[in-house]
Amino acid sequence: MDEHGRKARPAPRAPFPRRSKGWLLWHNTVHALEAQGSWRHEDGSLLAAYVRSVLTADAARRALEEEGLTTQTADGRAIAHPLVRVAREAEADARAAATALLLTPAARRRAGVDAVPDAVPDWMGPGVA
Repeated sequence: MDEHGRKARPAPRAPFPRRSKGWLLWHNTVHALEAQGSWRHEDGSLLAAYVRSVLTADAARRALEEEGLTTQTADGRAIAHPLVRVAREAEADARAAATALLLTPAARRRAGVDAVPDAVPDWMGPGVA
């Protein structure tokens, strides 16, 4: 049952192959959103875009680790590898979707989802929070 006494619906099927990185990220994110009370079935397409952006950024960054941040033109000039732009744009898309889904601490605070302030380690002492 949800907070309004209605029968809770199961999360929509992940649009990624079972047990893939996308599937795991989808399910972990749905569980996190359910735990904080902000998961809505209508957000499925936004969550899918978030997962695709994260996967794209990760793949681009891995390729850049192997290939380097620069490449050479036909005349031998060094230029930024095209995957740098792909990674940057995918990361920006993932950040925007994460914010809209309330996956970031700042977005949760703005939406009032974080009722308890972030924990402050004991060693920092009183009055730090």
